[in-house]
Amino acid sequence: MLRITDVLWRLVIDELKSRNTWGDRARNVIVEEMKHIDVKFHFWLEVGSTNWQYTSLMGQDKLIVLQHFNLAKLFPNSRAAQIRNLWNNFYSLHKAMKNPKTDAAQFSNDARAWLHQFLDSNYFYQASDITPYMHVLVYHIPEMMRIHHHFGLAAFSCSAVEKKNHQQVSYFFKKTTKDGGTGKGRKSAIVDILEHKNRVLYFNNHSEIDSIQLPKRLCLK
Repeated sequence: MLRITDVLWRLVIDELKSRNTWGDRARNVIVEEMKHIDVKFHFWLEVGSTNWQYTSLMGQDKLIVLQHFNLAKLFPNSRAAQIRNLWNNFYSLHKAMKNPKTDAAQFSNDARAWLHQFLDSNYFYQASDITPYMHVLVYHIPEMMRIHHHFGLAAFSCSAVEKKNHQQVSYFFKKTTKDGGTGKGRKSAIVDILEHKNRVLYFNNHSEIDSIQLPKRLCLK
């Protein structure tokens, strides 16, 4: 819910920019509407640039925006109704996902229908706007519902994956040759991180490391 709601909100901002209606008036309308639905929200101009940043909402605030933000304040009524319908259908998926009585097959059908709606040409959204979390929602959550119904989805968490990502990124940025160095042998950051992880996994699962003669260290006093 958190990640996909971020995408839906970003697409609203991007559409305002593409319509050339992104300005002080639009930002003021958003702030006032957020105040109306009791969500703390503000914009600020990034120091030294023309990029506008905005408040990163927490989970409950995102749910309030998803349900109650009046999109007609920003778009023509027909377009606002389209986006509202997409948001409402995603919120329905969110509720169904949390309900232990939800049928996995029905959820799978509803999730696929939502993805098709997202990619409908009337919405102007592209396949490049689809994120891994949307893929998980459509293709993996129903499977988890079927296999692990007795646990419930509350038993699953992304915290382990987020922690692993943090560890790998932290390790990478401690290196002196970030992003693979320079020249023809330069590698992308993700390739460098994956190769390092593969080496760690290999030596953790093989005994070759025990046969490697380590250099001797001398202590001079």
